[in-house]
Amino acid sequence: MVMIDTQTQLMALLGKPLGQSFSAAMHTQAFRALSLNCVYMPIESEADELKALIGGMRVMNFIGFNVTKPYKVEVIQYLDELDELAQLIGAVNTVKVKDGKLIGYNTDGMGFVDSLAELNFQVKGKRFLILGAGGAARAVAVTLAFEGAESIVLTDLYPNLAEELAQHLNINIRPCASTIPTGDQEALKAAIESCDCIINASGVGMYPHPERTPVDKEFLRPELLVCDLTYNPEKTQLLLDAESIGCTILNGLGMLLGQGARAFEIWLERPAPVDVMRQTLLDLIQNS
Repeated sequence: MVMIDTQTQLMALLGKPLGQSFSAAMHTQAFRALSLNCVYMPIESEADELKALIGGMRVMNFIGFNVTKPYKVEVIQYLDELDELAQLIGAVNTVKVKDGKLIGYNTDGMGFVDSLAELNFQVKGKRFLILGAGGAARAVAVTLAFEGAESIVLTDLYPNLAEELAQHLNINIRPCASTIPTGDQEALKAAIESCDCIINASGVGMYPHPERTPVDKEFLRPELLVCDLTYNPEKTQLLLDAESIGCTILNGLGMLLGQGARAFEIWLERPAPVDVMRQTLLDLIQNS
């Protein structure tokens, strides 16, 4: 049982809906493992409640909070500062409360980079193909460019999203991004032939259609690292196909873990108990 007193440090998750979020359980187990007097709570809120909620956090025992859909962009207007990466991404998922100021960060992309590092895959100089150009893809693409990726090819069901993101990378970081037309299988095949890593951020392959894949199996080759940002199912059809021909594969669990661990370290300024947090997520996914 958690005993709350005047010294308890508070953290939260703002968004709506939050019923499927694993963040509270992940952080709570981390606090227990280190015997910390901390509490993490999910707070569902409407958009018109954000200003009041965040204002209250300034004067309470909050040392930080996470932000998830649909408020990662909207929250920025209520913050005092943004770190460089959050500013480039244009979205915030982690806020630190320090000396009455609210400082915004985005740990999503770096969480993904951390998961690559666990596979001894270094971003600098590598060529990436990203399927999808929504919020998660944007965080990943900006971070990869920021970390020195040689090239990033983008494609999305809505071509304007991919084109806007490519332009953003080329103008604000450096010229490294291009797009391919949606549904152009020859262009997709060529992009796969010339890349080191495929990242599926399109949502294709998630429940309720786990049999779908955004890439024909025949386009894959064993040297590729194939990533899917979803973690439920644990292995999408894309990952099953890639694994069957000898590709190294990675699902979204590592990104989820990495962004949470980085948020923990921003708030508490100490190393996160990553193994505890990973096991908590594995248990939750297995039982979901």
